[in-house]
Amino acid sequence: MSSQRSILRVGFFLDGYTVRKVNDYYLKYHRYHARLDFRALKAWVRDYAQRLFGREGNFIELYSHYYHPYVKFADCGETSCITGMERFEKQLMRAGIEMHYNIPEYADKMGPNMLLVEDAYLYAYYHKVDVLVLMSTQGQYSTLPERLKKEGVPMLLLGWNFMYEKENTPVYWKTDPSLRELSGYYVAMEQVAEKYPPKRSASTNLFMLPYSTNMHHPTNVWSRYLHKVIASLE
Repeated sequence: MSSQRSILRVGFFLDGYTVRKVNDYYLKYHRYHARLDFRALKAWVRDYAQRLFGREGNFIELYSHYYHPYVKFADCGETSCITGMERFEKQLMRAGIEMHYNIPEYADKMGPNMLLVEDAYLYAYYHKVDVLVLMSTQGQYSTLPERLKKEGVPMLLLGWNFMYEKENTPVYWKTDPSLRELSGYYVAMEQVAEKYPPKRSASTNLFMLPYSTNMHHPTNVWSRYLHKVIASLE
């Protein structure tokens, strides 16, 4: 990537199975009892990419794609499930994120949508993006970083690690070590969500949780943390 360019093209690819698990955790088991705000998440990715790659002040073109683990409505026999999917699709559309449903031969109700890998690689191969951001925890995507590297496109992985109890049984959800190791850059998103605001705002954070009234200068806190993370990557 040339430092003289005024535009940074970022491909943001969301693994729907991971998003489902993250939403389920924060809605049902975390004290936030909130869901991901996709519009705010996109803004966070845009801001982080600018800072990570030293492109503050440059215009960002963000191409966002969500890959659903289900075939379109085919895996739901109940009307309520279909209605829920339609509402979720509208959330993504309002946030400017394109949804891709799985195809029958790849469909697994508890598995990833492998079309993500091929589409992301094509973006890199045809030089449509300068940076690729993947939000996932699954090892099935571990082939992607090396394929992108061959095309000169760095990858930032947004991973999640958390634990909760379900019916008195501990459940552990962790980013696959291989995927994390192969990715050029990694952010532990549960730490961002837990401690720091994703945007310069005093009213909402990544999960639509209002800040405490005694929290002062959230912008400065986030800025300091962001620079600290980037310094550790360097």
